Amino acid sequence: MLRTILIADDNPEIRQTLKDIFTEKGYAVELAEGGFEALACLKEKFIDVIVLDLMMPDRSGTQIFDTIRNISPLTGIIIYTGFKQYEDSTYAQSANKFILKGSDMDELLKAVEAILA
Repeated sequence: MLRTILIADDNPEIRQTLKDIFTEKGYAVELAEGGFEALACLKEKFIDVIVLDLMMPDRSGTQIFDTIRNISPLTGIIIYTGFKQYEDSTYAQSANKFILKGSDMDELLKAVEAILA
């Protein structure tokens, strides 16, 4: 069964890079450039893992975090942000993994694999 990853990030280069990496690893990938789009995707289909940016237009990752947990409680959440100050936040503690942008891509891949194991 093909596992699906949702990349929710307002940066088109990051979305495309992550899509290429995860597609190459055999995952189905959905893309969302903001919180509303991410929530719409979660309501339409089951997502195994969401890679969630915290700072996005329309609805940020912090604004939709609890909603994600409510509408799709089995979806793993990886916070993928450039804002180190969130590292000890309740969001980081409630997520399956917190990863700073710029970290080694292997860390992100291992986090996804651990959630899906």
